[in-house]
Amino acid sequence: MLKRFFKESLIYGLSTYIQKFIGVFLLPLYTALLTPEDYGILDLLGTVAIISIYLVVSGTDSSLSYYFFRKEHAEERPVMVSSTLIIRLTFASAAFLIVGLLSHKLTFLIFGKDYSLFLILTGISLAVQSIYSFFTDLIRFEKRPWVFTFVSVSNLLVNIGLNIYFILILKKGVWGAIMASVISYGLMAGFTVFYVLKRYGFHFSGRWAKKILAYGSPLIGTAFAVWILTTTDRYFLAHYRNIADIGIYAVGFKLASFLGLVSGALQMAWSPYAMDIQYEPNAKKIYAKVFFIYFVVNILAVFFISMFSIDILKVFTQPAYYSAKAVVPFLCMSVVFFSGYFIVSIGIAVTKKAQHTIWITLTAAAVNIFMNFLLTPAIGAVGAALSIMTANFLIFLLTLSVSQKLYPVDYGYFKIAALFLPAAAIVAVSYYFDLKLAVRIILGVVYFISAGTYLYLNLKNSDEMKMIIKKIKSMSSKNKAAEAAFVPDDLPENPA
Repeated sequence: MLKRFFKESLIYGLSTYIQKFIGVFLLPLYTALLTPEDYGILDLLGTVAIISIYLVVSGTDSSLSYYFFRKEHAEERPVMVSSTLIIRLTFASAAFLIVGLLSHKLTFLIFGKDYSLFLILTGISLAVQSIYSFFTDLIRFEKRPWVFTFVSVSNLLVNIGLNIYFILILKKGVWGAIMASVISYGLMAGFTVFYVLKRYGFHFSGRWAKKILAYGSPLIGTAFAVWILTTTDRYFLAHYRNIADIGIYAVGFKLASFLGLVSGALQMAWSPYAMDIQYEPNAKKIYAKVFFIYFVVNILAVFFISMFSIDILKVFTQPAYYSAKAVVPFLCMSVVFFSGYFIVSIGIAVTKKAQHTIWITLTAAAVNIFMNFLLTPAIGAVGAALSIMTANFLIFLLTLSVSQKLYPVDYGYFKIAALFLPAAAIVAVSYYFDLKLAVRIILGVVYFISAGTYLYLNLKNSDEMKMIIKKIKSMSSKNKAAEAAFVPDDLPENPA
């Protein structure tokens, strides 16, 4: 079972890797042709899209995930899936109309300027993205990761081609970046409708619509709280600093999003996998192993990105964006905690206690707002990054605490801490003393060797490590046997 999970994670990771690669590919284009202020405008428009998509989805993704894997509802899947898509299409249309009608007022509220056209195009983009996200969720539930990867890569290639055309060739700046998103996701939205109609048919059940919305409706409050949690920093920066600072901060977030190569892959595979194995006798043991592997891989990734953030920025951006280095470690850990929240929420999911996510997320959002009031006016982007990291750590901690009460799992906390604390200390020293590249490379090599040794000593008696060692020994024995059996034709049988 665990082997299947990591196989699917690897395939999802391929798609995520390509997404991150394309994101990096576009970063030099954006930072060379867009000013920090332009980049800040795109980022703020993105925050409007996030809350709109959350409201459009309205928890229907979690609802479908839950009912899709219930054995007693297996025969009703076509009606369940089709009804959910119709709900999504209805909500997406309503969201676009609302954003369009309020675009003039919203742009003055957010930017202090009239960017109505940008906001209307963003409304179209969010509508088609929310429909496309239905497809990606459905493909994961169907456990068809290669289809997911093919469609995702196709979408991304179209997106990158359109970005190059609109921004580099036509010099359309912000407008071009938004149009690239509208067209690429629009094509994918059309494909989504075609796929569902062909595979599941066109059905609508009021009974299933009520069930889907009833399960997902408590998550609307959670979605709104998540939006506050994830976007407050931008609005505080816009108020206390300027939109250009948001652009620099967004580049730091882009660097932190490299962690999506690991976090995103595991997260995409996790939800359907975790729900599917809940009936297995060793489910809790598997949940604990996934938790441990998730944090080990992410701690190593955060260490690497943080240690060499300035070097990565120098390769992919312009000097105006180099100051993003200061926020990278905090934003990286923020991503890890937020994605880790999905891993540890299994207790809430399997016991159908989704109402806990509302107060947990609202609490974290309130802490984020309070810390931004305190820190952003004083230390700008670093304060915003510290605030979001603290809030995401809190949401992770509270979710873990509630899930453990509902559905206890024996996680290896101290083993994780033993890897994290030395890494945090080395990164802090590197930043404080602004160490040279050669020194940072040496420290990095020492840490990775130490971490590898520590992990081996702790895992050498595990079933997985025994299996790996057994395979290595088996391969070694086969090679030796092959070498012994091989006698070259041009040598005498008795060299003596």
